[in-house]
Amino acid sequence: MSRATDSHRRCPPSPPAPAPAPAPAPAPVADDPLYVAAREASERGELDRAAASYRELLAREPNYVKARNNLALILDARGDREGALAELDRALEAEPDNAALLLNRAAVLGATVRYAAAQRDLQRVLRADPVNVEALFSLGIVLARRGMWREGTDQLRRAVELEPGRAAAWYYLGEALNHLDDLNGALAAYERAVELQPANPKALYGIGKILDRLNRPDEATAMYRRSREMSGR
Repeated sequence: MSRATDSHRRCPPSPPAPAPAPAPAPAPVADDPLYVAAREASERGELDRAAASYRELLAREPNYVKARNNLALILDARGDREGALAELDRALEAEPDNAALLLNRAAVLGATVRYAAAQRDLQRVLRADPVNVEALFSLGIVLARRGMWREGTDQLRRAVELEPGRAAAWYYLGEALNHLDDLNGALAAYERAVELQPANPKALYGIGKILDRLNRPDEATAMYRRSREMSGR
């Protein structure tokens, strides 16, 4: 018995389905009204009201990291550094790699002379972002305050390479180089700080110190006088 044959043509394959359109980007989530009210109160200088609003918000939303960070900044400004650290610790539990939180905690740790802990936070930021100028600048200062002048100099040099207009970084670089007895380098750094910030009394005083060390007493005296004038003394 012969095999039956198919009397129909084979249909061509269907064209591929069009790729789905990309989903629209989610609309930005508006800040909580209580957060907005707290931030506005802070901007008006009403820190007690702002802190109370942030606390109320955090009682409802404990992981609202921006609110907890801002509350920490208020507490720090009011001199409650232990309270500020507690809030930053809790915020970092929610977002352990948040660079802004780490930088803020390092600043409070440095202000409480916990330099080793501040150094660890800053190094965490730099492992993720090696060109974070704020972290480089802050780490340079922390290392210098720990007496690690050469290591601090390396960080401060990198900071001014990346952001040449940062007067404070030039000033602290001058301080570090002075401690390393690089008098010409220190003088150049202090002078650059004064170029960027002519009324900086500390940088003017730094120039005076270096001129004294270079046996240029008349010029040093003039710089000390300018420093006193700028500081209002």
